[in-house]
Amino acid sequence: MEQLAAGRTVHPRSVAVVGDDPRRRALVLALASDVIYGIRGGRQAAALEAIACAEAADPPATAALHRALLNLFMAKATAAEGLDTGLLDRAASLEASLPANRLHDSADLHLGWSRYVEDLDTARSALERSVSRARESGDDFATSIFLTYLAMTEVLAGNYSAASGAVTAADAASAWHDWPPSPWFAEPHCELLIAAGDLDRAAALADARLPGNAAATLITRFMGACIRGTVSSWRGDHAATIQQLENAGRCADQLEWADPGVRNRLDIPLAEAYVAVGRTGDARRISGWLRELGERLSRPTLTGDAHRIDALACAAAGDLEAATEAARAAVTAHQSSLLRPELARSLLVLGQIERRRKSRRQSRDALQRAHALATEMGHRPLLAAIEKELPRVAAERSGTELTATERHVADLIAVGATNRDAAAALFVSVRTIETHVASIYRKLGVRTRAELARRHRPKAQ
Repeated sequence: MEQLAAGRTVHPRSVAVVGDDPRRRALVLALASDVIYGIRGGRQAAALEAIACAEAADPPATAALHRALLNLFMAKATAAEGLDTGLLDRAASLEASLPANRLHDSADLHLGWSRYVEDLDTARSALERSVSRARESGDDFATSIFLTYLAMTEVLAGNYSAASGAVTAADAASAWHDWPPSPWFAEPHCELLIAAGDLDRAAALADARLPGNAAATLITRFMGACIRGTVSSWRGDHAATIQQLENAGRCADQLEWADPGVRNRLDIPLAEAYVAVGRTGDARRISGWLRELGERLSRPTLTGDAHRIDALACAAAGDLEAATEAARAAVTAHQSSLLRPELARSLLVLGQIERRRKSRRQSRDALQRAHALATEMGHRPLLAAIEKELPRVAAERSGTELTATERHVADLIAVGATNRDAAAALFVSVRTIETHVASIYRKLGVRTRAELARRHRPKAQ
């Protein structure tokens, strides 16, 4: 935090005294536009001026221009302006002329930011290329970091097996090194523990590796609060969820991260927790913001998130018709998203609301779809939530299905028992057995004991 604060005080002064020489000015402004330690509230302006100064230098300041292009790309992305891939194309065209371009500074690696705007296929491909280059160069640190980025992309997709493989490979790359603890290493480990249903270990790891004390970096505190908030959310502890995610939100605000994806999608579970404790106004403020971004940036995941929050708010207010409409809209939007866990969660909410409307079949259909998706992904907390709902909308017994008692009577009759024998075996009257036999004949469409013996096969004892 001290380093971050120092950076914010040094750079404005440096820019003011650097003078008019375009090469020197481009270098200082490129540093001042950095996404982490750059000038707060002035990163985009610094990057734009750095680009202009670098181009005006004779010869052009290629290294500063490259850095400023990447910084402008990140500044626009974090400000929820989308990904300006044209900036990356310009940066990539310069890389061949740079003397020793670091792996972390490649335009292709920055394309991995596509995961923040839900374009997971583009992010995955860019990160896989970056991992390959890091391995070819023998840079274990870059290899391990890039693999953790890839793991988090797979977590968003609900591909937990692939994410686990990337984490294992990252651990192998770093096994022979004694690097300082990095929040980027801890984050995917925690997310995989959550998906496996091991909430206690996820929380313990976050406490150990992602502390929230003042000595920790701002990014470390942000990630730790996000993990602890997610754990609290799955535990159903709404107050703790709000406390942790509001803390994460304050960290993100200090970092000037305005895009929901860059903010690790913390605002969605925060809004849902707000609904749970009756703060629907705060929840609807978030849903309105998500809807505006989703429509402006053509990001259906955000649109679906907004609809799901509204569905929960309407349901909490007792307006089940509006809640159903919003939940269906959430499912429709999330069907166009690559973030499979969000589709499963929206199907769960739809199933819950349909059950409250007494629409058992519609509820069961939504919940069964959610269950199949959660099973395929292997997200244990989500599966547990769905499986808690499913028995409440179990299929009603059909008019042709035998009851448990009727099956027992049919078993006895099919192997030659008389009505009296069956009555004795079940400790009921013969008249009761006669009633059961009549029902069995009707349901199975038979008229005689011989037909019953052919149609009904007793279960093996």
